Amino acid sequence: MTGMTKIAALVSVAAVSLAMSAPAYAGPILTIGNNPQVDENVLLNTGATGNPLLGTTNQTGLLVQFLSNETLVAPSNGQARVEAQDGALNYLDISLPGHSFLSLILDLDASANGTVDFSAYDTDGIATNFLNVAVGGNGNNFFTFTTDGLAFSHIAFTTDIPVTLTDAEQFRIGTGINRTQEIGPSAVPEPLSLLLVGSGLVGCASRMRRRVGRT
Repeated sequence: MTGMTKIAALVSVAAVSLAMSAPAYAGPILTIGNNPQVDENVLLNTGATGNPLLGTTNQTGLLVQFLSNETLVAPSNGQARVEAQDGALNYLDISLPGHSFLSLILDLDASANGTVDFSAYDTDGIATNFLNVAVGGNGNNFFTFTTDGLAFSHIAFTTDIPVTLTDAEQFRIGTGINRTQEIGPSAVPEPLSLLLVGSGLVGCASRMRRRVGRT
């Protein structure tokens, strides 16, 4: 086996090994129920009315935005929650302006048994949809979003007719302030990059061989 052939073989083996050892990312994950993460409570007992409404995380003090297609209310008494001014909440989008997040927990209080559609958007703007997720009309419909890939930019839900929500409440968000390294670009060379480097090495070896042959 020539030197150039050996280099090519080594590069191929290294690329295959790296590809096999690389983690497989599932992206957004929806778990039915209250599954606590490294997260914070969202403070929302403001008594404000409007669209959007703003809350804050109780530890890092980040703004949490609640956006809808109608006027919202954040009652100033009882459990922090978001309601529609007309009493029928059908759509809500949750985000941290200027920041991404790694998890979200919320509880939906439905008017009757039915389904809800969720859309979880990552920081590349790609949406993962969870359609026809069951909700019960007796309340306590907890949902937990986590990610095995990019962080979230925002998460939204839309109720399916004829279901409406009395409110959405008990929001908890994992801001990931101390985990930026985990959601940033990987420092490990990707297989394609490794192949390109290897191809360059093979080319250099070939040119050196031709030069030696001409001397």
